[in-house]
Amino acid sequence: MLATKDTNEVSLDEYVSVLRRRWLWIVLTPLIFGGLAFAKDVRAERVYSASTQLLLRTNQSEQFLNANPTVQSLPERALQNELRLITSRKVKLAVADAYGKPITVRAAAGGEDDVIVLTASSNSGKVAAEQANAYAETYQDVRLETQLEDLNDARDIVQQQVDDFQKQVDAFNEPLAKLDEQILALPAGDPRYQTLVDTREQVRSRTESERNDAQNQLNEYKQRLQLLDVNERLQTDGGIIVLNPATVPSSPTSPNTFQDVAQALIVGVFVGLALAFARDQLDDSLRSKADVERAVRGVPTLALVPYDAASNDVRTPRISTLIAPKSATAESYRGLRTTMQYAALERPMRTVQVTSGSAGEAKTTTITNLAMAFALSGKRVALVDCDLRKPKLHRFLEVDGSKGFTSVVLGELPLQEALQTSPLHPNIDVLPSGFLPPNPSELLSHDRTARIFQTLTEHYSIVFIDCPPVLPVTDSLVISRYVDATLFLVMADQTSRRTARRAVEMLRQVGAPLLGTVINGAADQETYGSLYEYYGYVKRSNVPLVGRFIKRKAVDIPSATEDILPQVDDVTATSDELDPEQVST
Repeated sequence: MLATKDTNEVSLDEYVSVLRRRWLWIVLTPLIFGGLAFAKDVRAERVYSASTQLLLRTNQSEQFLNANPTVQSLPERALQNELRLITSRKVKLAVADAYGKPITVRAAAGGEDDVIVLTASSNSGKVAAEQANAYAETYQDVRLETQLEDLNDARDIVQQQVDDFQKQVDAFNEPLAKLDEQILALPAGDPRYQTLVDTREQVRSRTESERNDAQNQLNEYKQRLQLLDVNERLQTDGGIIVLNPATVPSSPTSPNTFQDVAQALIVGVFVGLALAFARDQLDDSLRSKADVERAVRGVPTLALVPYDAASNDVRTPRISTLIAPKSATAESYRGLRTTMQYAALERPMRTVQVTSGSAGEAKTTTITNLAMAFALSGKRVALVDCDLRKPKLHRFLEVDGSKGFTSVVLGELPLQEALQTSPLHPNIDVLPSGFLPPNPSELLSHDRTARIFQTLTEHYSIVFIDCPPVLPVTDSLVISRYVDATLFLVMADQTSRRTARRAVEMLRQVGAPLLGTVINGAADQETYGSLYEYYGYVKRSNVPLVGRFIKRKAVDIPSATEDILPQVDDVTATSDELDPEQVST
C-alpha cells in the first residue's frame, strides 16, 4: 500500500517557497514605497539650512562674586541654561524687532566643548544664512545687555558690601579717634595724658583683631569693585564669540532624495515580507505536496504534474504525452502510470475513476494524458466520459460526442457501436458522453451503467472514467461504487484546503476506493524541474540567463525521430471481437 508522510513541522524550505511564490509582493512593495518617496521629494519644496557656531564664555559676575573660585557650576548645566536662554521669549522678541519678522532656529550643543550651533532653515539658501547670522548677532546684543545688567547688579552688591565693611571699620576707629583728639588737646605734663594713652592702647588691643578683619574684607571688596568696573568697560560681545558665521548653502538639506528613497526601500522590503507571509497565511489554496498531505491525511500523492503554459487555451486541447513526449509534463504522467502499475500488484485496478473537488482542475487533461501514456506502452485503454453535464473528452480525443454513454444506457445503441477508436492512437477507444440527459445522477445509478463498466473491464487492460467534480454534484459518488480505484485531482494554487478536505470526506463516506491524489500545475521546485532539464525533458533552464552561458554537451549517439514500440496484434479489431485475456496481455 502506498504510504503517506504526515508532516506538521514547518521547515526552512517552506519559508523559501513562500518567498518564491510571493516574490512579486516583496519586489513591488519596496518599489511602490520608493516611488512614493521619490514622487513626494520631487514635489516637495527645497529647504536650505545654514548654521552659525557660537563660543560661550564664562559669566564674569560669577567669577567676581564667587568666594571660592575653585567651585564653579558644571559646564553641562551652564550650556543647557544657555540653550534655554537662546530660545527664550525675550531673545525671540528681540530678534523679531531687529530682523523685522520672527525667525525660527534650532539651537544645539556642538559637542564636549562650549560651542553652540544655531541653524536656520528657509526655502532660500541666502535667506537661511541671513537669518542665522541675524539671530546670532541679536542674541549677542541681548546677551551683552544681560551681561552688563548682571555686572551692574554685581557691582551694586559689592558696593553694598564695601559700605557695610566701611561702617564696621569706622565703628572700630571712632573710639580711637576720640581718644586721639583728647590726648592732643591735653597740655604737656598733664597727669591725665598717660591715663588716656593707656586707655587708647587698651581699646586698640581689644578691637584690633575685629578691626583688621573688617579692614581686610573692605580692601578685598574694593578690589572686586575696581575689577568689575574694568570688566564692564571691556565688555563688547556679551561673552559670546561668533566662531563661524553662516554661509549660503550650495545644496538643500531637505528633501534628501537619496536618503528618503533608500529608507523607503528598506521599509518597503520589510513591509513586503510581512505582506507576503500574511497573504500566504490567508491563502487557503493548496500549493505543494506537503499542503495536500496535511489537508487530506491518509491519501498519498501519486504525481505532481508541472504547470504547462501551452495548455492554457481550453479551445485547443493538448495531450502532452503525445505532442511533447520529452516534456516534464509528459514524464510526470509516465511516472503516474508506473505508480499505478505497481499499485495494481496489490489490488485490482481495471477501472479507474478520475474526479476532483471542484471544476477547473484539469480532470479531462489528466485522464487523456494518462490514457495516452498507457496506450503508448502497448496497453488497450478505454475511456468513458461520465461527465454528463459538461463533457469534453470527445474534443480531446477527436471523436463524435453526439453518441456514446447515454445512448448505450438507454438501449439506443449497442456498446460496440458507441465505442470509437481515437484517431490519435489505435490503442485508445472512447465512449463519449452522448446527448446530455436531464437527470445524470439517476442515469448513472442504473444497472446498465454497472454492466457497461463490467463489459469494458473484460475487454480492455484498463478503463478510465472521466467524472464531474464531487462537491457540486453527486455523480462521482454514484460512480465510485463501480470502480476499482479513484484518482483525486487538485490544482496547485487554486484548490482550497476546505474543498479538498470536504471532497475526500464525501468520497470516504460512500466507500470510494481512493488510490491517491494528483497535483496539477505544481511548481518546478516541487516536480524536480532541474532533473528533467538535465535529461532533456525541459529545453531551457528556469533560471534566467543561465541557459545562455551553460551548454551541456550533446550525446554522441544518434536518436530516432519517432517512438519505437513492438506492434500490437490486431489493434484495429472491435471490442466484441477481442479475447479479454489477449487484450490484457
